[in-house]
Amino acid sequence: MYRSPRASALLPLALTSALAAPAVQAQQAEATQAAAGALQEIVVTAQKRTEKLHDVPMGVTAVTTEDLTKQQLVSFADLESKVPGLMVEQIQPGQSRLAIRGQNVGGVGSTVTTYIDDVPFGSSNALANGSIVTGDFDTWDLQRVEVLRGPQGTLYGAGSEGGLLKYVTNAPDPSREAGAFELGGMDLAHGDTGLSTKGMLNMPIGSSAAIRLSGVYAGVPGWVNDPSLGKNYINEGYREGLRADFLFNATDNFSIRLNAFGQNLHTDGTPYTDVIGAAGTPLTPPPNQLQPQNGYYNQTRFTGEPSTFEYRIYSATLDWNLGWGHLASITSYGSSAQNLYVDATSVPLVPGFTFGDLASSVTGVPTGVAETNDLSVGKFTEELRLASSGSQALEWQVGAFYTRELSTLDQSLPTFLIPSQANTGLPGLETVVLDATYKETSVFGEATYHFSPAFDLALGGRWSENKQEASQTIGGLLVNPPQLSSGSSTGTDFTYSIAPRWHISNETMAYARVATGYRPGGPNALAPGTPAGVPTSYESDSTVNYELGTRTALMDNRLSIDIAAFLVDWKKIQLLQIVDNFGVNANGGTAESKGIEWTFGLTPLQGLNFTLTGAWVDAYLTEAAPAAGGNDGDPLPYVPKFSASLDGSYTWRAGGGYDGFVGATWSYIGSRWDDFSATDTVQGGVIVPVPNPRLELPGYNTVNLRAGFENAHWTFLIYCKNVGDTRGITTYASTGTPNNGGSIGLSQPRTLGATITARF
Repeated sequence: MYRSPRASALLPLALTSALAAPAVQAQQAEATQAAAGALQEIVVTAQKRTEKLHDVPMGVTAVTTEDLTKQQLVSFADLESKVPGLMVEQIQPGQSRLAIRGQNVGGVGSTVTTYIDDVPFGSSNALANGSIVTGDFDTWDLQRVEVLRGPQGTLYGAGSEGGLLKYVTNAPDPSREAGAFELGGMDLAHGDTGLSTKGMLNMPIGSSAAIRLSGVYAGVPGWVNDPSLGKNYINEGYREGLRADFLFNATDNFSIRLNAFGQNLHTDGTPYTDVIGAAGTPLTPPPNQLQPQNGYYNQTRFTGEPSTFEYRIYSATLDWNLGWGHLASITSYGSSAQNLYVDATSVPLVPGFTFGDLASSVTGVPTGVAETNDLSVGKFTEELRLASSGSQALEWQVGAFYTRELSTLDQSLPTFLIPSQANTGLPGLETVVLDATYKETSVFGEATYHFSPAFDLALGGRWSENKQEASQTIGGLLVNPPQLSSGSSTGTDFTYSIAPRWHISNETMAYARVATGYRPGGPNALAPGTPAGVPTSYESDSTVNYELGTRTALMDNRLSIDIAAFLVDWKKIQLLQIVDNFGVNANGGTAESKGIEWTFGLTPLQGLNFTLTGAWVDAYLTEAAPAAGGNDGDPLPYVPKFSASLDGSYTWRAGGGYDGFVGATWSYIGSRWDDFSATDTVQGGVIVPVPNPRLELPGYNTVNLRAGFENAHWTFLIYCKNVGDTRGITTYASTGTPNNGGSIGLSQPRTLGATITARF
């Protein structure tokens, strides 16, 4: 199975004039943002019930509507500085690897699950690139974004062994008509400009129903050039989305909510800068391997590298208030499609000999090689959940969950002529089609017993069984006759959580938590004649998280302190390994992650707020994974030991019915090590993987500024992101450019922007 190292409109845009795109929270549309005299109290649904953030016995971060809109937090990369312990390895728009508390080894399966309300998004297994196809949705018209840190296996199941990121949408409101419209624009240093339009419309239907429509169209400015192709800003593109949400309160005790959501993301090229790299000499890399080959914002390709991502989610939520409890049914179907086209001409087959060299030897003329990655995933889920109602000594919830997922990963290596880029007409050098089916059934429960008003204990457990099938066809010019293979697996997993909580006072809560999470194992579809040493399947890996934390509010709720210390044990880690020249999913090594996370909030004066967030994380292998190139004690990839962010804002009465506001955010991402990798060498007639030296990516600082005016109906905002135009390295791959070079991704250059928002 070969893996790479790295649309049309949803509806006619005429709808935009009526719907615009998602908008600010309806509750905020009625009132000005008056200067607050105390810190804001936030309500979350982290444990699948509504409760104050202050009372949740685990590490949770909630990013509110106000922060999302005023700070223009529209992507995973923007959220990284707001969430302690969150790591975002942004490969390109639409492809981001999320990790929390250091849980990243570069595997194919995801360790962080993404939810929209109560609906999971993305692949549950490691056969559909779930680790990087994560659903980076636009944050317009959201109540908040919740990030749960640490394993969430009890309530959220497979793939949440590191944590969970949850988008909480605004529900339709039957009590009032409302709408919002936003126009925005931005200009990038070294790059292009982009315009955006967003809107929302809430329409009551009678007194018990409403529909909410929201939409987004935003240009994605580019900043990378390719002189060899004669193109500037090749990574430009667009993002468009539409959500239709219907709520019907049939009775005082029964409601139906139907939701349809879609988003398209397209870019014309990749946001990589070519550097010296070490692909030609992986065991002895040059000391200057991060030096740009041709300037910091240039790359050289033999063909364009467009990408398109399409997401669709449909859900129905039924909620019954039974008096003594609540019964909920959540049914959903989601689909995702990824289409990538990458220039693989300079990717080395072996050091010093590339795919382009191979193709040219076949055709006799200069020939390039592309890699196509077409992925489609269809996922059906059903969850039934029954929970106790009201405050009582024993609170509980039980549930059952089922999912059926079908995926197809279609990869090929077509050839084209250089420099015309015309197709050679030959079959692809290699084609791989991997079809997979994943079915899971789970039952779960959680109970909290209040021994006193001050002390309680929560216990939870979840049992899951998954059944998987995979079939693979490998063909192409170099594989004749085609090879057919298949595999299947069945696995069961049990996760649990224990969380005692002590309300020391009304202002201070302390907790301890032991919780587990897992990623399901699965089959490897191996071709006939595969050596006996190549594993036919891989097992589930698992984490155990030990956590101590406290939250307190002091100085008449003007100072808040949220601190958590954690230790995570990670066993049977799933890795993409090369075994006897076969790339497979396998288990290898163990790891440990320990650290401290903090969030401090301070309001020294009315309208003046400071928030300091950060984390110290020490994550490393505790057992070698030689086939993946990892040694005992190696730090886990792309995990900064230290990261921090300080945000300050001030709001005042500006006159004329308007409030003025200004703010600044400083962020720091510490140094990180790149991915594990190994080079096969022959020792005594046996192929032995030798770990490649790893590169430490330097840490970097960024500063963002914002200012504006607002009242109940209008908001005028100007902002500047990355004021110092910092070139922070976000990702690195030592392959894929001419002369066996490498590629780096850089943080978005200095961005000047403005938005105007109208609410009615």
